Amino acid sequence: MQSEILEAVERNSTNWSPAVAEAFRQIYGRKHQNLNSTKYHGLIRENISYGPHKRNVLDVYTPVESSASPRPVMMYIHGGELVAGDKSWYKGSLYANIGDYFASHGIVTVIINYRLVPDVTYPGGGDDVQMAREWVYHNISKTEFGNGDPKRVILVGQSAGGLHIATNLYESEKPEFEAVTEPFPPISGIVYISTPFSFDTILPEHNQTALRAYYQTNDIDEIHDSSPIGLMEALPPNLPIFDPRKLPCLIVLAQYDPQEIQDSTFSFIDEYRRKSPQGVLPEFMIVAGHNHISHVCSIGTEDDVQGRMLREFINKVCSR
Repeated sequence: MQSEILEAVERNSTNWSPAVAEAFRQIYGRKHQNLNSTKYHGLIRENISYGPHKRNVLDVYTPVESSASPRPVMMYIHGGELVAGDKSWYKGSLYANIGDYFASHGIVTVIINYRLVPDVTYPGGGDDVQMAREWVYHNISKTEFGNGDPKRVILVGQSAGGLHIATNLYESEKPEFEAVTEPFPPISGIVYISTPFSFDTILPEHNQTALRAYYQTNDIDEIHDSSPIGLMEALPPNLPIFDPRKLPCLIVLAQYDPQEIQDSTFSFIDEYRRKSPQGVLPEFMIVAGHNHISHVCSIGTEDDVQGRMLREFINKVCSR
């Protein structure tokens, strides 16, 4: 099956559409179901409400072994072009692969759902991330949730999930508010995976429709102002949130990510450099041989590049 995946990645190249996403959902869904009998299974608490909407629910994956020491926590936010996606994406196997994998390595893992268009408008995705962060802060240290450490939380967002993390962090730091020393609830690090940081290039029609519905405008300049890069441009330089020595940040691209994702990522890194004290850069990695979704779907398979990269980052920032 690994050869089937590599052939599919190369065949589709950087092209991306709902049909391509569905094809990889099917391929990896079958793969993880086939691996199911040999996979580690931690303890799972499912469909816990963290907010008022029916989509404001999360799952918690915890290691089987008890721990006297508080464990690091990863909160994963899935993608889906603002209109799709779910914490249980394929018959319970995706994104359970992520929760299962990191719990097997001693990391309490929280995977959330959030509101989708048409049931949400900007900045609602960021608001949902904030509510989930607050739930983690107040609850994750309980024994039933694996004795997670609420002060060692890493936010990981793929595609639209990364967009909502950035909205949550940068929209709350607008200049009319007094800049805080560090985000609250506390976080130890951020990982942006294949994230659309701006929308300055020509996008496929299905993307444009979702953007107009979410941002409630047809004006691309107004959409830009509310994009992560637009929010960053409005902020003063030298905030702690843009200092990777104080808030470590890892940016990940797939080798076959769509052109608009590539372009916006390099623009984000450039704007981050302008805002960062002394121009200190975030960490940046490219995952070879993968496309916009296959790198996160590969977690928990024999292809351990993406999973190992995230584990190493989490362990590094949580040991500071």
